[in-house]
Amino acid sequence: MKEKVAHLESLARMTVENSSEGRQQLLHEITDMFMEQPDQLSEREVAYFGEIMGGIVGGVETMVRQHLAETVSTVSNAPQDLIVSLANDEIEVALPVLTHSEVLNDDDLVKIVNEKGQEHMQAISSRETVSETVTDVLVKKGDDTVLGTLADNNGAQFSRGGMETMFDRAKENDDLNKSLAARQDVPDDLAQDMFWRVSWAVREQILEDDPSLEETQVNALMEEAEAWFKDQKGKKALNPAEKFIIRKDKLGQLDTGLLLSLIREEKVPEFVAGLGCLAKIDTETAQKAVFDPSAEKLAIVCKALEMDYDVFGEVLYLSNFENDRSAEDTETLLGVYKRFSPQVAQRALRFLRTRISMQAKTAAG
Repeated sequence: MKEKVAHLESLARMTVENSSEGRQQLLHEITDMFMEQPDQLSEREVAYFGEIMGGIVGGVETMVRQHLAETVSTVSNAPQDLIVSLANDEIEVALPVLTHSEVLNDDDLVKIVNEKGQEHMQAISSRETVSETVTDVLVKKGDDTVLGTLADNNGAQFSRGGMETMFDRAKENDDLNKSLAARQDVPDDLAQDMFWRVSWAVREQILEDDPSLEETQVNALMEEAEAWFKDQKGKKALNPAEKFIIRKDKLGQLDTGLLLSLIREEKVPEFVAGLGCLAKIDTETAQKAVFDPSAEKLAIVCKALEMDYDVFGEVLYLSNFENDRSAEDTETLLGVYKRFSPQVAQRALRFLRTRISMQAKTAAG
């Protein structure tokens, strides 16, 4: 090692070399010496290498700096100051270091996020692990590309506040919503809110692509929802419409055909109570589904009950009580209804039940 240090000192005296070619050759030689066995160097020796390389690197071409960055980016004990300098360089140089170097700490990365542009943030977002401290800054300053990379990165960790910022930024971004839906660390309440705000296309993809949602998020709450009918029977103060529906259910006459008859006869309270009973959702929620102008929840409930397309079309028409649903919106909804399967709708209904239960618990607590 003494011979190496002596040679290094002789090279250090040559850092006054003014020619570009000479400085490049000198940097290559010193880098090669450092890379022979970097893990066997002492902290003092690493610092010495870093001081010499740092004194040369500013005077060489981008391509040379890029090669140096790629060479030292995976060295766990690379000189700290050198790595930080390379990470703050133009993106072609900084990329390998920002993406791979373990030498950069959270303070270094946060400072780079605050001082550099989107390309540097994008590189940081793709690191194998990104701490909450860093993602908190990235989600505020990053563009949609940066946020999409973070959402797809399973090694990225998010604080509650950071995740809320991500969801707020995703309101008008279907791709980001899909990426967030696929994460396993999203709080249930945020996942539920996101599911109901996204487009039909995204909602269908979420349900079709991740059948595990049924198992991982809603099974326990599903048991509560399925106890609805027993709870209704046990109540002392049922309204007349609910009493009528319970009687029909006991007689085995409660089905989608009866629901169509009820709404045709303008027996809306009975229709609402029947829909709730069949879907195992409370009457208040069923009423909101029926009177919601968008009719999205009504479509999910009816499809989950495997209501015939033509029957649903008539229900949709008859439930447009204030004529505030346009013909175009109706056609779009009918197209969705025809396209997605009862299984997908049943999974969506479980989302709805979960959301209702969570909202009720929040209100009670």
